[in-house]
Amino acid sequence: MNRISQKARLNFSGRRGLWLAAIGALLALSGCASQSIDNSAFCQFNYTKNVDEAFAQVSNKLDSSACHYYFDDYMQELLTIAKGAPGRDNQERFANLLRSSIDRGVISKRQGQEIFGQYFDTEFYAVKVMQRNNCASLQNKPAIYASMKRELRMKKQGLLDISNDAQGFRRAQSHYENMQHVFDAVALACTRDI
Repeated sequence: MNRISQKARLNFSGRRGLWLAAIGALLALSGCASQSIDNSAFCQFNYTKNVDEAFAQVSNKLDSSACHYYFDDYMQELLTIAKGAPGRDNQERFANLLRSSIDRGVISKRQGQEIFGQYFDTEFYAVKVMQRNNCASLQNKPAIYASMKRELRMKKQGLLDISNDAQGFRRAQSHYENMQHVFDAVALACTRDI
């Protein structure tokens, strides 16, 4: 009987160890889950119509690496809020946010330049990053035109709706039309035998 009770005790202590390990794992996982919920709650944007408050809030949230994932959502919120209070200061606010986001490692320098260029530059970022061999670049002219048209809508939002820069947007429109004429002429030249 002594042997049986000793085996039973070993078996029970082995099970007890497994139970303790399982409970410990569950507690650790629940701690991670609550941390994730806390980060998610912290990173949520609290809507405000005040442009300065909105930019300050986003800047504060981006100090936490847990909120870097929300950058695109923050940008959309800020674009919407800035439309409600158009002015030239908005362009500087976005430039500062993009610079600080690059410095924090939220986005790359290239991404920052792309975002700013698409919304606030009168020239087209899609054209700036094209291959320099014009004939090869224009093999997919419809895709280039679609990209430029999409960017023109972004420029309308950034230059006209957010920055209240009608003259800048007219320059962007003119640049858009001129680039289409240039691309058509280059495409024609590329198809002719020399």
